[in-house]
Amino acid sequence: MEDFVIVVNRIEELQLTQDRQELELIFEKAKRTIVGGMDVILMRESSNGSREKFQTFSNEHDFEEYRKQVFRFL
Repeated sequence: MEDFVIVVNRIEELQLTQDRQELELIFEKAKRTIVGGMDVILMRESSNGSREKFQTFSNEHDFEEYRKQVFRFL
């Protein structure tokens, strides 16, 4: 298993369209990654396609707090 990358631009798009189902799929995959002993990495993609890592989760508790924060805006 390898680290799971979440591009937060995509999360923000899904929040705007209120696509809870797709968000749940992403967060479930991420949670399985953490349970499997790997990390979840948050990245932001710029308009030129480059990605910048800005946060890493390695435990379920911290990741769950992030998940709650995302779903709070729906």
